[in-house]
Amino acid sequence: MSFSKIEDIEKRTFFYLCGFSFFLPLSKAVGNIFLALSILGLIHRLFIKNYDVKLIFHEYKKIFYTIAFLLAAVFISALTSADVLYGVKKFLEKYISHIAAMLPILFISCDKEKIFTLAKLLLVGVFFSNLSVVIEGFLNFNKDVWRFGGFLTSMSQGSLLAIFLPVYAVLIMHVQNIRLKKFLIAATIVGFLAFLFNGTRGVWISTAFLIPVVVLIYAKNKVKAFGILLAMLIAVGGIFLTTPALSERLATIPNLHMRSNSERLLMWQSALNMFEDNPIFGVGYGQYKFAYQNEYILPEAKERNLEHAHNNLIQMLAECGIVGAAAFIFLWGYFSYFSLNCWFKEKNIAWLLFFCELWGIMLHGLTEFNFETSVNSKIFWYSLGLCIAYTQIKNFNPKN
Repeated sequence: MSFSKIEDIEKRTFFYLCGFSFFLPLSKAVGNIFLALSILGLIHRLFIKNYDVKLIFHEYKKIFYTIAFLLAAVFISALTSADVLYGVKKFLEKYISHIAAMLPILFISCDKEKIFTLAKLLLVGVFFSNLSVVIEGFLNFNKDVWRFGGFLTSMSQGSLLAIFLPVYAVLIMHVQNIRLKKFLIAATIVGFLAFLFNGTRGVWISTAFLIPVVVLIYAKNKVKAFGILLAMLIAVGGIFLTTPALSERLATIPNLHMRSNSERLLMWQSALNMFEDNPIFGVGYGQYKFAYQNEYILPEAKERNLEHAHNNLIQMLAECGIVGAAAFIFLWGYFSYFSLNCWFKEKNIAWLLFFCELWGIMLHGLTEFNFETSVNSKIFWYSLGLCIAYTQIKNFNPKN
């Protein structure tokens, strides 16, 4: 294998992407090593062969313009912050490095099998991440409250579940390969157990909404799909009602006096106060923690060392103002339109799966700040890259 032959560069980069796909849901550190190697492989590849870059950017220019709008809004906010250097550093760390996860897969030659390999490795990584939660849960079964994250923090793992449980639901209906379907069923069972042991209420709410939506979007027989969903709802409801730790936690969702609920309301009010005082560009990207802890924290707040607003949109309003929030909402809206439009027009399963991931992270992001979390954010952007790469394959078999 030569060092500078384009085929060998792409083989090495594909190998790095395999490592990144598998370890991304399991270990931030190991995943970052493989991502860095993938980026280096991409740079080497583009140094030798780069004429196709314009073709891909032109074909999906509206997607890239949408991303550029968000990047510009956050970067401008960083430049207007009290600590410009910190804001720019955080911008590079949370946006540029995360979005870079989608790039290597776009510019190496991948056939259908390679795309499927990367997607399967990601699913296997998620399976083991969920399995770690289940094992941790069974080892601590007698605890009153189940809040387990396995290899990740409980909230990051919760977002992972919010993203992939709807994906499982669509894939089980879609795939025809028996071995893959059996794996997906097993992964769904493990994911459901992790869903219970993780105990993140925002995930419970988001998946209860999103899974029926995507199942009904995909299903040809809507009446049958509705009946199955109803039966599943009754079964899951029975599990919650007969398990004290689950039923007690479920009952806290509408309780505004519960500490985590009341604290969220207080921090949201503080963040909105930041926005009212700084409506255009916010307090400055990267300045939420300082502004909250030193100026905007309400006297009745008990949790006084929080670093984010536990809500993607409210965080964006506080830090980046109406400009950043508008860019964020536009990205959410346009990506939703684009993915559903591609599904209904082309029946391309990749875009329906991306819709699951987009809404999984965004719905959980209404009660948790997960858009910049390393694992969740990179999975989101990497999945977008996989979808674009998949649609580049003109002879794909949509039922594989």
